[in-house]
Amino acid sequence: MAISLNLIRFILLLLFTLLGVQGACTVAWAQDFESEFVQRPQVSTIRIGPHPIYTRILINLTESVSYQVKADFANKRVTLILSNTTKSARVRSKSFNDKNLEQYSVRSLNDDLQVTFLLKNPNTRFFHSVNPQKSQIILDLKGESRPILRTKIGKAKRKPRFQTSTEPSPEQTALPKKARLIGFSPKEIRAIVAKSQEEKETNGWEDYQKALTEFQQAKYPSASKMFREFQSNYPKSIYLDHILYLKAEAEYRITFKELNPIFDRALASYKLAMREFPKSKFYDHALLKVASIFDEIGYSLEARTLFNQGLKSKPSSLYNEVRKNSLAAMLMKEGRLDEAFNAFQKILRKSPKNIAAKAGVFEIASKFFEEEDYPRALKIFETGAKRWPGELNEKPEINFAMAEIYFSQKNYEKARKYFFNLLNLDPVSENAHKALNRIGDSFIVQEKYQNALAVFDESGKRKDRKLDEEGKPALDEEGNEIREETAETQYGKVRMADIGVRQPRLKIRDIVFDVGPYYKPFKTYEKIFAEARSVDILAEVTLSRGIAYLLEQNYLKAIEEFKKLLPLGPGSRFFQEADRYIRQALIALVDKYAKQDGNLPILYSYSDFISLPVGDINNAQTLLQVGEAYQAIGMFAEAVKFYEKVKALDSQKTYRDRVFLNLGQIHLENSSYDDALLVGRNFLKNFPRSKWIPDAMKLLANALKGKGDFSGALNAYEDFMMKSEDKSEVHFLIGETYANMNQLEDAAQSYQKAIATYDRQERVIPEYLQKSYYRLGISFYKLNRFGPAVEALKSARELFPDNSLRDWADFLMIESLEKLGDPLKVTEGLNQLVKNKNTDDLIRQAAESKAKIQEWEKQLKEG
Repeated sequence: MAISLNLIRFILLLLFTLLGVQGACTVAWAQDFESEFVQRPQVSTIRIGPHPIYTRILINLTESVSYQVKADFANKRVTLILSNTTKSARVRSKSFNDKNLEQYSVRSLNDDLQVTFLLKNPNTRFFHSVNPQKSQIILDLKGESRPILRTKIGKAKRKPRFQTSTEPSPEQTALPKKARLIGFSPKEIRAIVAKSQEEKETNGWEDYQKALTEFQQAKYPSASKMFREFQSNYPKSIYLDHILYLKAEAEYRITFKELNPIFDRALASYKLAMREFPKSKFYDHALLKVASIFDEIGYSLEARTLFNQGLKSKPSSLYNEVRKNSLAAMLMKEGRLDEAFNAFQKILRKSPKNIAAKAGVFEIASKFFEEEDYPRALKIFETGAKRWPGELNEKPEINFAMAEIYFSQKNYEKARKYFFNLLNLDPVSENAHKALNRIGDSFIVQEKYQNALAVFDESGKRKDRKLDEEGKPALDEEGNEIREETAETQYGKVRMADIGVRQPRLKIRDIVFDVGPYYKPFKTYEKIFAEARSVDILAEVTLSRGIAYLLEQNYLKAIEEFKKLLPLGPGSRFFQEADRYIRQALIALVDKYAKQDGNLPILYSYSDFISLPVGDINNAQTLLQVGEAYQAIGMFAEAVKFYEKVKALDSQKTYRDRVFLNLGQIHLENSSYDDALLVGRNFLKNFPRSKWIPDAMKLLANALKGKGDFSGALNAYEDFMMKSEDKSEVHFLIGETYANMNQLEDAAQSYQKAIATYDRQERVIPEYLQKSYYRLGISFYKLNRFGPAVEALKSARELFPDNSLRDWADFLMIESLEKLGDPLKVTEGLNQLVKNKNTDDLIRQAAESKAKIQEWEKQLKEG
C-alpha cells in the first residue's frame, strides 16, 4: 500500500510538471512580482509564532518578496534566499532553546538576504507558505523519530527520504521497475514522458529554464538578453507571456539600480507584454509597475489614472492595497497632507496591519515636523506611538522628532525622555550626539547647571564615526572605524564654557570632569573658533563669546562679536539671535552713557547700529536717550524726530511727560520764551505727580527770566527752591536774575549762598558753581569792593583755571589791584596776560593797551 501511494504521488507530480508548468510558474512569479516596488523590501522581524505541534517561524516583511528554499537535511540546514531584500537593524542572528530549531543566522548576499536555519534533527518535516493577508513568510518545523517517506524500488533497502522544498525532475528520476497505476501502463507513461520532452523542445523549455535561472540569481542584464533571444527564437512558445513580463521586470530592476534611472526601456517592455498578453495573470502586476514608474518620474496624472484603473478593474487584486498606499503617498508628495492622512487612515481601518500605511502616517507626521507645524506633527506622533508602540523601537529617529517638538514647547522632561530613547535604541544614530547635546541644553534652560555640565562633559569627550565621501564609515588600514572630534563634540565644549561664564562657582570634581572648558571659557572659545568643524559651530562659538562679553557688561566687544553673525542672513537662527543681542547690548550701552552724560558716545553707538542690516531699534527709552543726546549738542531738529518715534512707541505713555518737558527746553534754547512758558505751566497742570516737576518749575522760571519778567522769575525760583534737591543751583540762578536786574548786592549774596550750599562730596564740579565763584568776584568789582573782588577772583582762578571766564577775571583783578594802588602787581599781571598764548584776543588787546597806558604815564611822571 505504501508503494502504491508513493507511485501515485510520483505520477501526479510528473503530470503536473508536464501539463501544468505554466500554472506553477505563474504562482511562483506572481509572488516574485508582488515583491518589487520602488524601494527595496526589508525583513522587519523574525519571530517564533504560536503552534500546538510545529515550531512556527514568522518572517515579517515590509512587502511581499520572492524567495528560494535550499534544504540540506543531512547537515540539518534549511536556507531561505530572499531576492533583492535587506534587513532592519533589529534583525540579528539568534539561538533558541527549542526542540526543533537550534538557531538561525542572517547575512546579506549581494542584493539578496540569506536566512539559514540550523535544525536539531535531520529527520524534520519542513513546510513553508506565504501569508495571504499580510507580507509574511510562515515556516513550520517538526522533528520525526521515524523516516518521513519510504519507497520500495526492486530489492533496494528502505531508506529515509527527507522532504525538501524541491522535487527531482522527471529526467533525473527513472520509473520504478514495479510501478503500477490504475489506467496507465508503464508503456503509456513512457509515451507521456516522450511527448512531454518533444513539447519542451518545441517551446524552448531548456532556454526558458536557463533564462529563468539567470533572473532568479539577480543577473538581470544577462537574463534580459536571454529573454530577448527567447522571444526571437520561440515566437509561438507557451512561455512567451512569461518571457515578455519577465523581460520587462528585468529591465526595470536594471534601471532601478542606476544613479539616475531612465525607465524608457522598462516602460516599453511592460507595454509590449501588456499589449500582447492582456489576459495574462501578470497583467495586473505590470499595470501596477507602470503606474509606479509614472509616479517615480513625476507623471502624477498618468500614475493616478493607472492606480485607479487597477482598483476599478480588479477589486480583489492582491495589489490593490499597494495601489491605495501609492495613491495616499502621492497625496503626501504633493503636500496634501491632510488628504493623505485620511487616505492612510482609511486603509488602516480595513487593514490594521498594513505596514506601508503605518509608515505613511509617521511620514506625514515627519512632514509636519519639517514644516514646523509642531502641534499637528505631535498629535500624529503621539497617536501613532500609542497605537504602534513598537514603531518607536524599529524607527528610533521618530523619538528624536518627538523630542524636538517637546523641546520647542518647553516640555523638557518629555523631551529628555525621547532623546534618551534614541540614545538607548540607536546610540550610533546620525542624531544621537545631537540628542545628547539637546539633553544638556534642556538642563541649562532649567538652570540645572550641574546636570548640564555632566552631559556636556560626556559630549565633549565623545568622538563619532568619520564618514568617507560616500557617507559610509571610514576605515583605517586595519579595517577599524575611524573616530574623530565632530562639530557636536565642539558644541559640548562650548556649552561647558558657557556654564563657566554663567556659573563660575559650581563644585567641580576634577577627577570626573574635563574642567578645562569650564574654568577657561574664553580660551575655549578662541580654540574652537580657530578649529571649528562647521559653519554652524563657528557661529555658535561666536554667539557664545558675544553673550559672555555681554554678561561682563563689555557691550562694545559684545556688539563686535554679534556683528560677525549678520552676514549669515535674516533666515539664519544666528542672525536672529545676533540681532536680538545687539539691540540688548545697545540699550544697555546707551543707558550707561546717558548716566555719564556721554552724549557723543551715545550718538556714535547709535549711528553704528543704524549702519547694520537689522533696522531701527524699537525701545522707547533708548530712542529718548538718543534724542536727548542730540538735544544736548544743539541738534534740535534731530532730537524732535526721535521724540516723535518715542511718542509712537510709548503706548503706556511712560515717557510722555519727559518728552513734553524736553520740547519745552528746546523752545527755551531757541528763545521762544512764550512757548517755553506755556509748556512749563501746562506741565505743572497736567503732570502734578511727575518726577520731573522740579525741572518744569525751573523751565518756567528760566522762561520768565528770558522774557524779562525778573520779578516773576524770582518768585518762580523761590517756588523751585522748595522742590529742588540742588539748592546751590537755584541760588546761582537767583543770582543771575539779580545781576540782570543790576541788583549787584543781592546778586553777590546769592552767589555766596550757591557756593556755601554746594555738596562738596560731588565728584564732578558743575558749571554753575564755577561761574558762581567768578560772578561773585565780578559783582564785587562792579560794587567797587576791590579787595573782596581780588580775593574772590583769585580763588576762582586757583580752583577753576580752565574756565572760560578766567581771562576776564585776570583783567578785572589787575583793574582792582590798580584801584588798590599796587602798580607792581598790576604791571606783572598785565605782562602775563599779554604773554599767555591762551588769553582771549580781546582781553589780550585790552591788557596791551592798559600796559602801554601805564608805560606812558610812567614816562610822563619821570619826564
